[in-house]
Amino acid sequence: MLVARRLTALSALLVPLLVPALGGGSDAPSVIRARPRGLPRSRPMASADSIAEAVPLISPGHGAHTAFHPATAPRELLLSFDDGPDLRGTPLILEELDRRGLKAIFFVTGWRLTGQRPEDVARRDLVRKIAAHGHLVANHTMNHHDLCHNPTEQATEIDGNTELIAQTTGVRPLLFRSPYGAFCHSLEAALAARELPDIGWNIDPQDWKSDNEDAVFAYLTNKLGGLKGRGILLMHDTHLASVHALPRVLDWLARENTRDAQEGRPPINVIDYTAVLPRRTIAPSGLPELIGALFADAAGSVERHLH
Repeated sequence: MLVARRLTALSALLVPLLVPALGGGSDAPSVIRARPRGLPRSRPMASADSIAEAVPLISPGHGAHTAFHPATAPRELLLSFDDGPDLRGTPLILEELDRRGLKAIFFVTGWRLTGQRPEDVARRDLVRKIAAHGHLVANHTMNHHDLCHNPTEQATEIDGNTELIAQTTGVRPLLFRSPYGAFCHSLEAALAARELPDIGWNIDPQDWKSDNEDAVFAYLTNKLGGLKGRGILLMHDTHLASVHALPRVLDWLARENTRDAQEGRPPINVIDYTAVLPRRTIAPSGLPELIGALFADAAGSVERHLH
């Protein structure tokens, strides 16, 4: 009886310690996608624990890049905005996303966060607001340079913006987007060393070409109407064509989703950035082995006592 009571006490003491060690405290995303078979790997992720493999895609006029696109999956849409923060466009986008309860990734450029002019201070406050409202602030370099044409700038462009974002929001960026979709082995190595996954896109209305809101709306509704798998949408909070088209596109999407549900087709779910965050792993603690040894010793004591 004494041995049994000791085993019971030992269990009560150790079970709470086991829960996080066995995965209860992991912040890994719930959906992990694999690269479709037969398709080449375009950019290896920063580590083996990174998110789904990438498939090479080309966007006319804006360079080669990658975007996550599973072979078989529900229809999904991830919203992302580049080049900000912008004192005109970004607040309007934040208001629209907050009204609908949607989350996005904002790939910010560091030069907008430097300086002591009133507008510089306002942009830093705006980045803090982006983070406080539950969106992800990510790295889009300091000066939006092509880091494959200027490889000597890679360290300063990436690290400088990382530090600015960390100083401004209190959180170091977890994701990176290469300006112009530039890709080369030196940049790949620089990002791997920093464990920064490079997040591309596969839907691009090219709003930087003009401020034609109707053209952006027409392009996006056409693309989304035929979307299969996951779409990563690239827009710019610095271009009013996208800023003004966004509410119209989201209204259109809501109507289409209602119709799809009525007619038995899969709707497009707007997902948040957790779908593309790097996976986190728990470092081995040795606790399971220790507990196993303790219980083995206790079981041996019980057996000796019974005999």
